[in-house]
Amino acid sequence: MTEYKILISRAFKRDVDKIQVFLLANEATELTVRKVLNGLYESMTNLRISPLIGAKLSTKTTIPNDYRYLLSGKYLIFYKVFDREKVVRIYHVYHGKENYLVKLNF
Repeated sequence: MTEYKILISRAFKRDVDKIQVFLLANEATELTVRKVLNGLYESMTNLRISPLIGAKLSTKTTIPNDYRYLLSGKYLIFYKVFDREKVVRIYHVYHGKENYLVKLNF
C-alpha cells in the first residue's frame, strides 16, 4: 500500500495557533489544548494511508470544488488529494460552528 505525503500549509499552521490561543483564552487547561491538537494531528496521520476518508465538500455547497474535509472532534480539517503525486495538501482547520464555506474563499 502506497502512503501519501502530507503537506501542511502556512494557513493551517495559523489556524492551529488561533485554536490554541482561543482555547487558552477561554480557560481551557493545557491538557485539553494538547488533546485537541493531538487529535488534529492524529486525524491527519490517517490521511497518509486513507486519503479519501474525508467527505467531499462539494456535497455541502453548489460551488464546484475538490476540497475534502475530515472531522476531528469539533473541528473540520480541509484538504485536497493529489493522486498522481501521492500528496495530501492540508489547507485549513475550522471549528464546525464557524462559517467555513465563506472562509475557504472558493
